[in-house]
Amino acid sequence: MARSLVVVGRKDAMRYVTACITLFNRGEHEIVLRARGRNIENCIRTIMLLKNGFYSNLKIKEINLASDELRRDDGKIRYVGVLEAVITL
Repeated sequence: MARSLVVVGRKDAMRYVTACITLFNRGEHEIVLRARGRNIENCIRTIMLLKNGFYSNLKIKEINLASDELRRDDGKIRYVGVLEAVITL
């Protein structure tokens, strides 16, 4: 079963909350929220807004932590943290 993916970036957390609500209303049961680097905080904020404001029965099914390798313009490699959280109703 394919899961829907919401990539959390720099926009206001309510945009990602709205995207998740739309997916749940379409019948999705699991959504993967993915964020990198400084956006991880925004991802956590999105999950907490969903849980405290809209879906009290929201569950965090799994959380995966990893790192992505980014190559800068000068050729140096930089590692950025990645969080993937699977939420379900």
